[in-house]
Amino acid sequence: ASKGPAIGHVSPEAAVGGPIALVEEGDLIRIDIPGRSLEIVGIAGKEMDHAEVDAVLAKRRAAWKPKPNRYTSGTLKFFTEHAVSAIKGGYME
Repeated sequence: ASKGPAIGHVSPEAAVGGPIALVEEGDLIRIDIPGRSLEIVGIAGKEMDHAEVDAVLAKRRAAWKPKPNRYTSGTLKFFTEHAVSAIKGGYME
């Protein structure tokens, strides 16, 4: 449970290479609570326009590799490979 503004369910997106996976220390993020959105608005502490941010994220995306599953056998390996995020219902594929 959370009280006040909270950002949740970002790990599944990051695990599959979504925009959250590309955020690095020092990047600037705008949080729009009424609009229910997050937006990367700068890189390395410097505010940039959308085209500049998109160019940096494209380079990061090209170099991005998923983290290897740390579970090599057993139930946790199966779960990490087949579980669907809670935001989508938390079932097994």
